[in-house]
Amino acid sequence: MREELAHGVAARDVTLLCAPAGYGKTLLLADWIERTGKADKAWVFLDGEDDSPERLLAAILCAIRDCEVVPVDSSLRGLAPPRDGDVASRLADLVDGIDALPHRLHLVVDDIHEVIAGPALHVLDTLVRHKPRNLRLVLASRADPALPLARWRVEGRLSELRAERLRFSLEEAAELMRKAGIDLREDQVCRLVDQTDGWAAGLRLAARSLSETDDADSFLTDCASNDRAIADFFAGEVLVRLAPDNRRLLRMLSVCEDVTPRLASWLSGQDDAGRVLAGLERESSLVAAFGEDRQCFRIHPLLRAYLRADLSRHEPGLADVLHRRAASWYTAEGMPMRALQHAEHTGDEQTVVALLHDAAAEILVRGEPELVRRGLAAVAGRVIAEDPRLLLFSALAHLESGELAVAESTIARVEAIWPGEPDGELVALRQLTISAHALACGRAAVRAGRPMTAPGRTVGCETWLRLDRGIRLGALGEIEAARGQLLATEQVCRENGLEYLLMHCRVAQAWTAALAGDCAGMETASEEALTIARGGGWERSPWLACAEGLIGLARLVRLDTAGAVAAVEAIAGAEPPAIRFIAGIVGGIARFDKGDLIEGIRLLQANRRELSDRTVPVELAAVAALAEHECGLRAHHPGVAREAAEWGRARIGRSAEWHLMEARTAFARGDLVGSAAALRQTCARGTRTLVPMTQVESRLLEAAIALRGGRRTQARAALAAALSLGSAVGIVRPFGHADAGVRRLLLDQIGGFGAVDAFARRVRDVLTGSGANGGVLTGRERAVLARLTLPLPLDEVASELRVSVNTVKTHVRAIYAKLGVNNRRAAVVAARERGLG
Repeated sequence: MREELAHGVAARDVTLLCAPAGYGKTLLLADWIERTGKADKAWVFLDGEDDSPERLLAAILCAIRDCEVVPVDSSLRGLAPPRDGDVASRLADLVDGIDALPHRLHLVVDDIHEVIAGPALHVLDTLVRHKPRNLRLVLASRADPALPLARWRVEGRLSELRAERLRFSLEEAAELMRKAGIDLREDQVCRLVDQTDGWAAGLRLAARSLSETDDADSFLTDCASNDRAIADFFAGEVLVRLAPDNRRLLRMLSVCEDVTPRLASWLSGQDDAGRVLAGLERESSLVAAFGEDRQCFRIHPLLRAYLRADLSRHEPGLADVLHRRAASWYTAEGMPMRALQHAEHTGDEQTVVALLHDAAAEILVRGEPELVRRGLAAVAGRVIAEDPRLLLFSALAHLESGELAVAESTIARVEAIWPGEPDGELVALRQLTISAHALACGRAAVRAGRPMTAPGRTVGCETWLRLDRGIRLGALGEIEAARGQLLATEQVCRENGLEYLLMHCRVAQAWTAALAGDCAGMETASEEALTIARGGGWERSPWLACAEGLIGLARLVRLDTAGAVAAVEAIAGAEPPAIRFIAGIVGGIARFDKGDLIEGIRLLQANRRELSDRTVPVELAAVAALAEHECGLRAHHPGVAREAAEWGRARIGRSAEWHLMEARTAFARGDLVGSAAALRQTCARGTRTLVPMTQVESRLLEAAIALRGGRRTQARAALAAALSLGSAVGIVRPFGHADAGVRRLLLDQIGGFGAVDAFARRVRDVLTGSGANGGVLTGRERAVLARLTLPLPLDEVASELRVSVNTVKTHVRAIYAKLGVNNRRAAVVAARERGLG
């Protein structure tokens, strides 16, 4: 900001700092003067007594005479303060004196909002109009002064720094808190900046209070209500300067996050409310206009919180009336989410129930389960208990908040009161709720009995139904059809800004990618789901545990054991058994791969036994059985391998995975003929392959058998086939645990694998450790980083990657953190130095 101010002053005749009280205008000026030198700066502080041309000109002359760049023989030293009627001649002398100076002079006029008289401001206008060649004028004000700013803009003579540029960013606010000795989490800093809108005084006042409290979360619930210093500042510095009618209007409008002129008039009964708001936006910046036509207005967040609390304290009856008016307005305008936000404050149970029936499904798919829960809290328990729709909404709200057991018991209550002839929307709502709960628990959704109607007549509800269809197709084994349906759903989500459903869609796509053996796609989709969740504040969604688990499996498959463990740490104690089972598989295999063979086997066995007779997707059972069987053989514990194989056969039947375990066992005994015979069954007609990695491992075992039999050419062909299969889906781990002879053959034949030679080199780098840096960034972060090397703005990067700009910004912040840099250029340089570019 200091550099921006310095650049503006150097480039333009006039620089205006305009922002409400507390935005740090004076501090910024002081910092700029301190760092650029005081010798050529004349700083004038104004107050209400300077509201006359004589007083204002006298203050300017006094400040200039004390300036070091003014020579002792300058005419400016001898200029006397003007007398009545003598302002024009003194101004002429001032202009001539400045023009004759050997160096540039910076005249800084602070608190110019104190001067409202036209004749006084004419002094400054005259200085600018006569253009002394050595003068730069810097003005600081809480509101636009009555000077010809528009003309100066057109003439290219005005540089402006306003409230939006003086606001603290997240990084700056975090730094301010650290310097104040306050340790806040990232989410707490975000909440603080959201409430203060980056307002410097608000942040400093909040820091003072935070240093005196042990419960930062409680304080951050509502800074304006919890901090007496902030309240006193608003009362003594901000609102006191407004006309009583304007204060009253802002207080009434504080019940809404933002208002249009029509809504403002509806709430206040004041026909000219829009005109007043536009005036406040121009004059004080306490109100911000936004939208294409700038016909929506928003009160500064912290001021609005203060006004809202003040209204509730002193006029609670009026607050209820205003919420009712707002609810009726938003209902009439077809904005039920906004209507429900207001209706919950009114105590009007009937209105709340009607709004929930009409809009709760859409509210949920927009990622606002807490709003539905608040609405339900405003309704009597007996009403909810007798209404299957409300119970289903309650179950979904609990589900999306991660409370799976409560959701399940609520679904059971629905069955007890299910109507004899339910309508199509209610049937769909129940089916979708049951499906969502099953998936959150790691169970496959059941087939729908008949085509369903969306549980609401909105794009969000229809897209939710599309998503469920795609998931069901995947559960039925129709993987390509599922991927097509989910891809279409993703497109609809992106086109309509359905970020919450997009998060769920990406998890579903990650799972179908896993079923198809596309490890890279599985990891990329999971990573984006987590990024969307962080950006939207949806980290509690139970579907994300599945994404974490799939990322762990993907990293394990490419031999990034540390990354795999890090991915599943958060879900080790997850409520759904299937999710815990994934975490256990990853943890056990990772421990084994790190060299702790006995502990790795113990973890895998404990994980399997904890599952007991619970059902998990057959693909997961296959992964677990194969992993434990492999570890048992490699650790020379045939009993462990036999137990894992028997457990696997009971879960997965005579699949390709079962035959692979037979082939491995025979190979470990030295029975090459038996091993080859079992191996042929893995790709026999009618044999089902549950895990795509099985075919990679089968070809690697085939290569090992051929090498043991002295058939090197056949071994090389089998290895090439394994590389081709692995390259298609990004599978590396089986090569790391292949027979030693096969690994030597891979290293010997680098350069001779044709189309898959690049993948063979990648495998070699991972096996030899030369590619260790490759695990620093995720797949999506690598894609973003690749585009940072080009001169593309972030919105174009987002367009190329088909994600939102906010998602790209989140990835960029993660890249900076991982590479230890703080800008785009440094990130590119660091990535190239580490072999990531």
